[in-house]
Amino acid sequence: MDLHRSIHCLAAVLYLVCLALLTALSAAGCSSTNPYPPGSYERGVHYQDDGRRTMAVKAFEAYVRGNPTDSLAAEAQYRKAICYQELQQYPLAAVEFQILRKDHPTSPRVEDAYFWEGYCYMKQVGRVERDMTGVDQARLHYLEFAQKYPASPHIPEVRTYMQEMSDMMARKKLGAAHVYRQLGRHRAAGITLDDIIADERNSTLLDKAMIWRAEAATKTGDWEVGIDMCERIINDYPDSRYVGRAHKILAELRAKLPNYESDTP
Repeated sequence: MDLHRSIHCLAAVLYLVCLALLTALSAAGCSSTNPYPPGSYERGVHYQDDGRRTMAVKAFEAYVRGNPTDSLAAEAQYRKAICYQELQQYPLAAVEFQILRKDHPTSPRVEDAYFWEGYCYMKQVGRVERDMTGVDQARLHYLEFAQKYPASPHIPEVRTYMQEMSDMMARKKLGAAHVYRQLGRHRAAGITLDDIIADERNSTLLDKAMIWRAEAATKTGDWEVGIDMCERIINDYPDSRYVGRAHKILAELRAKLPNYESDTP
């Protein structure tokens, strides 16, 4: 009797545990379902707010496809692009932002879409060792953005990103110049450094490029170029770590060209 009673009690406990588990799973399932009908704008918003961006993309796509002229179509298109961006699918996000600009040119989201499209181009740029052609596309896009929206609240970010991309390009070219310097090919190094100085004016690495250019000039006999580089470092970058080296090289080159007219005392 005791054995049978124990078995019955155990069975009852197991039943209650299973029932509780089923209830919990059912509640969790209900909370994760989308209460809005397929094809609705709200369905996409619900998925996006819930962090399920892939589902949100599909929902917004269905809504835009079924309601291309609706007042919320532009917002759905924008949200779709944002979801792709947050998923780090930058090529797809850039295309979706571009579609918004073309299909909904009067939408208040156009300016933001224009900005984020450029951001997606920039994020497609790989590390310095990889192909950097995407930088040109991103920089051109942001230049056009700044011309079109000079008072945009995104302008400070645009300036920051432009500087970051300029630094990317400068680092890549400095890497090439470093190899030339090691090989003793100072003229080739000078040409590469000239490209940095001419093309990457927003870079924070210009003073480094200039001091290397001055040093290359001392090796190739381009003393006037070396003097010019040193003077620019001293005058334009007074807090640079290379100012001391610039003064030293400048003194050496002035001794070689005593009649050279200089703006720096």
